[in-house]
Amino acid sequence: MKFEAVILIAVPIISLLSLIFVPKNMAFKAQFIMVFVPFPAWILGVLVVQFGLIEYPYRELWTVNRTSFIFEYLVLPIMCVHFYVHFPKYSSRLTKLIYYIVVTLMFTIVEYFVERYTLILNYTGWKLHWTFIGVCFIFWLSNNVTRCFFRQE
Repeated sequence: MKFEAVILIAVPIISLLSLIFVPKNMAFKAQFIMVFVPFPAWILGVLVVQFGLIEYPYRELWTVNRTSFIFEYLVLPIMCVHFYVHFPKYSSRLTKLIYYIVVTLMFTIVEYFVERYTLILNYTGWKLHWTFIGVCFIFWLSNNVTRCFFRQE
């Protein structure tokens, strides 16, 4: 089995298993995030692929979609769930900013290694700092929309 196939099988399994660590009292908010996040992620993903900035040479559902289905509909929404659940909402602005930077940076570093060492992702005009900005924006958007939807501060 190719390394890329192992990744495309393992990542969804690990992502779904990570939902065990979401507290029961956050289950409804997690469901909301899982439904909300794919929409902006899909829009950004389709734009990036259509403009030829990123290619996914080895992907799931290759006959239907040129983007990464697992990333946009599973991994990123689950990451946003964990981002929301562990967000330091009662901390200072500096702590919140550091949280955004550290979590987004970890995500960006993983994408760097995926792009560099696998056939799953290929930058054709994309830059790594755009990934950082895009993921940080999705985290910010999902966090704030969820807080507004549930009428929290």
